[in-house]
Order: sequence, then C-alpha cells, then structure tokens
Amino acid sequence: GLTYDREAIIRWLNDLWVKTKNGIMFYVKGTRLFWNDIVYCSSLIGRAAQGYTLKPREVRTIRRTFKDIITFIPVVIILIIPLSPVGHVLVFGAIQRFFPDFFPSCFTEQRQNLLQLYETTEFSEVTIKENLQERLTRFLEAFAFFVAKKTRNTYRLLTDQTDSSSDEPPSKHNDDEKVV
Repeated sequence: GLTYDREAIIRWLNDLWVKTKNGIMFYVKGTRLFWNDIVYCSSLIGRAAQGYTLKPREVRTIRRTFKDIITFIPVVIILIIPLSPVGHVLVFGAIQRFFPDFFPSCFTEQRQNLLQLYETTEFSEVTIKENLQERLTRFLEAFAFFVAKKTRNTYRLLTDQTDSSSDEPPSKHNDDEKVV
C-alpha cells in the first residue's frame, strides 16, 4: 500500500506555495512594468505631438513598448488556452527557444532584475540620505556647542579685563577650559 510521510507532504506544499507566490509576484511586477511603460510612452507621444523632439533613448522606449503591446496579446491567448501545466511549459519553452523576442520585455527576468536593482538602489539612497542628515545634525549640534563655549570664554576674558582696569585682581574661574 501507500504510505504517507506527513513531513514530506508539508515540505512539498510549502515549496509549492513559495513557487506559486514567486510566480504570481513575477507576473504582477511584469504587469506593473507593462502599465508603467504604456503610461510613460503615452506621455512621450503627447510631448512629440506638441513638437518636442524625442531623444534616441525615448524613441527606443516607444519602440520597445509597441513591440511589447503587440506580443502581449498572443502570450495572453496562449496562457488562456486550456493546456495542462506541462503543455504550457512545452509551448512556452519552444516559443522562447525559437522566438526569444516573442515575450514582452516586462515579463523577462532581465527586466525584472533591473527593476529590483532600481528599487534596492532607491532604498539605499534613502538610507544614505538619512545617514547624511543625521551626520549633519550632529555636526551642527557640535558646532553650536563649540560656538557657545568660545563665546562664553570670550565674554569671561572681556569681563576679566574690565575688572582689571578698575585695579581689582581678576577672578579665577574653576573651569579647566583655556581662555582664548
């Protein structure tokens, strides 16, 4: 008969859950990238219609997005066709092998990795700015303390000189600070 290993089944289900979650997140990110590309390209087309000369990078972006729009429709149709999971893997594997540019660019690992790199760089930049702000605050506090100390010492020096002009001995301060 069949034996059931509870731990193996739980591991398999957890692994299946993680892979499913990663796959869904991949397509969600791809869809978000696709939408952002469409919005950005529509703004570029609007600017070009107003007479603005597009830069070569912007023209490449428009071309890539139009290609993505054209290839998105067949990919969605293939995904909707009721095939077994193995059939989808075989169909997409064959398409990717023989027509590597068939998939929209926002659904490629290269573009998704680039998005992740931008997001982590953005987070690091915010962290660096916070650290710089904290350093600036500490520096300003130290500078204010330094100025206050020097002002106090200068005031004491001036008041001591005023006292000595009246032929009284200067008073000694118990501070271990040097007078400027």
